[in-house]
Amino acid sequence: MSKEASEYARWRSIDYRPTLPDIPVDNLASYLHLGQRALEIGCNRGRTAMWLGSHGLDVLGIDINADAISQARASAIISNVKTHFIEGDFLDQTDLGKFDLVVMIRVLTCFSQLKSWRALLARSFECVAGGGLIYIHDFIASPENDSYRERYREGARRGWRPGNFAVPGREGGMLFIAHHHSGEELNEIMSPYEKVFLNIHDSLSLNGNACRMFEFLGERDTTA
Repeated sequence: MSKEASEYARWRSIDYRPTLPDIPVDNLASYLHLGQRALEIGCNRGRTAMWLGSHGLDVLGIDINADAISQARASAIISNVKTHFIEGDFLDQTDLGKFDLVVMIRVLTCFSQLKSWRALLARSFECVAGGGLIYIHDFIASPENDSYRERYREGARRGWRPGNFAVPGREGGMLFIAHHHSGEELNEIMSPYEKVFLNIHDSLSLNGNACRMFEFLGERDTTA
């Protein structure tokens, strides 16, 4: 297993319960239409996928964590929302097809290695239909934040990718390596699409630390 693969494979067993269980996606509501086909990559326990389903979308959620997918399936049955979930590594999926909307929330931050981060962007682009939308909500670097500035520096001292830092577990030790995005990386994320909107806002991290996030909605060229 490559270093990139092993880093992401850790998420098979991480019980991800952030301080903010859900990141609001209300800004998407006006772009949703009955019958659209949507894909949520890294859907965790399926709350956002089911929100999309409640708006009349045909939704597929995928996550590498088996326990999270099991909980998502159970919640979908209880809620009676038309949403389907599969367990697996998104980068290993070759036959998912095209979607009117692709959603990634707090997913890119989990790909600390540049090679796998770019592979995720490329694969997600392939899943967006011509004229379709991609919605990405993730963390942006906050070097002005005293706490994060030192953690970025510690990551650099370890030889990690700029913007990488260790996230501690609540019981000690390192839970995983996270990534906060630079302005240049944000431009790389947005570059294949026509920008519909970009919002930068304050938020809270996994462990409740003040941080910054970006919310991007882009449209793929209709000729795709």
